[in-house]
Amino acid sequence: MTTADSPRRPSLRSLAAGAIGGLLNVTCILALFARGNYPVLDSPTQLAVLVLAGFTLGFVALFITSYTRLLTPAVGFLAVLAGAAYLELTTPLPEWDELGGYVIVDGPTHVSSYAHTWYVWLSLVVVAGLVEFGLRRGYGVGDGRLRNLPSFPLSRIGLGRTVATAAGLVGLATALLVLRAGIQPSASVLVGFVVATAVAAVPLAALFSRGLVIPVVLFALVPYALAVEVFLTTDSPVHILLFGPYAVGLLIAAAVEYWLRAKLGGWDGGRFTDHQST
Repeated sequence: MTTADSPRRPSLRSLAAGAIGGLLNVTCILALFARGNYPVLDSPTQLAVLVLAGFTLGFVALFITSYTRLLTPAVGFLAVLAGAAYLELTTPLPEWDELGGYVIVDGPTHVSSYAHTWYVWLSLVVVAGLVEFGLRRGYGVGDGRLRNLPSFPLSRIGLGRTVATAAGLVGLATALLVLRAGIQPSASVLVGFVVATAVAAVPLAALFSRGLVIPVVLFALVPYALAVEVFLTTDSPVHILLFGPYAVGLLIAAAVEYWLRAKLGGWDGGRFTDHQST
């Protein structure tokens, strides 16, 4: 089995899978934009950024799945893409106008919300893949099929880097979402980054260090809240501040689960802690 110390180079198959994912995402986005006559199609610069971002999201999701055999990155990406397309196709077409040099839109623009917040979906794809990896490797659920991933237990340094990177991506994506909404003061952006990073770090750390699953299950509310923010309330991301107390709640849930499993069930950490190195 390939470990983190000797990962294989990406194969042409994995690169091709990523390219297919990127092209699929870009094709769907552009088709829906053309259907709704979105003005971004008339701006070469904005269009180039849109295509690059869309390709990056699709490429990363399907590449991870092909390279590691983790299913959730591809499934999660396709689910969000399908959901955005469904919303776009089942709501009235937006009507465009211009007033004082500004573009005015009347009606929902779901595909635009999806495409311009690609960083949110990218961060959640990475987290979903890590959760699947932790559960499958730690509890031996089809982990023999995984490729180019480390064995358990992770070293403390490796665990810290993994959690910090993934949680940091969620924090950065949330901060960009706050910026997109134009919320002032700028300190709100920093607060959004901190609380979102914390709420993602707690369940990941609990899973990878002790095999705790309740915080991971409860974390599902965070992607839901971000999706609501993207598609419904992009003008007021106030509820993102609730990620802070929710992170504390997840920490309490982790402590309770660990106590119950250790004291009542004899859980000793299994693969997650055996011979953990520094």
